[in-house]
Amino acid sequence: MEALKVQKAPLPWWAAGLVLGLVQVLAVSLSGPLGVSTQYVVVDAKIMNEIAPEYTQAHPLISSDKYQKFDKGWWLDVGLVVGALLAALVAGRFKIRTTTVWWQINHGSSVAGRFLAGFLGGILILVGARFAHGCTSGQFASGWAQLSLAAVPFTITLFAFGMITAWLVYPKTPDIEK
Repeated sequence: MEALKVQKAPLPWWAAGLVLGLVQVLAVSLSGPLGVSTQYVVVDAKIMNEIAPEYTQAHPLISSDKYQKFDKGWWLDVGLVVGALLAALVAGRFKIRTTTVWWQINHGSSVAGRFLAGFLGGILILVGARFAHGCTSGQFASGWAQLSLAAVPFTITLFAFGMITAWLVYPKTPDIEK
């Protein structure tokens, strides 16, 4: 069996980071702080309003206008998905995959296991973001774009726990194409 390899990125890490950072600063300067997880609450509030409008109207959080309309945050989420798709198409790297090289090397080729792990990880991130009354994308990306002092310890903690999690979930490393 041929060894699994990770494709080389189309841009060096520093150039991709610079472009992403400049786009983020531009977005925050034009629109204010950005976040992604709030839109899940908006969708929940809209559904809840259809099922139990009396509950929604009495609820102190989801009854507010912020959670009753699709606004710029919703379009940010749509733009993230469409932008990622367009970037993959332009770079010639679009391919529907059910697992990744990293997952296959560390956990086998179980598609169900990969989807379950991704689903549970997503739930944990969203629950944590809602408990904190904010989200990681808002604190990390928007915080740095606004030169927020709170972004510094948050980013250090985020990266430290991200590295620990990656080390625990993916202890084996695939070969990377040169």
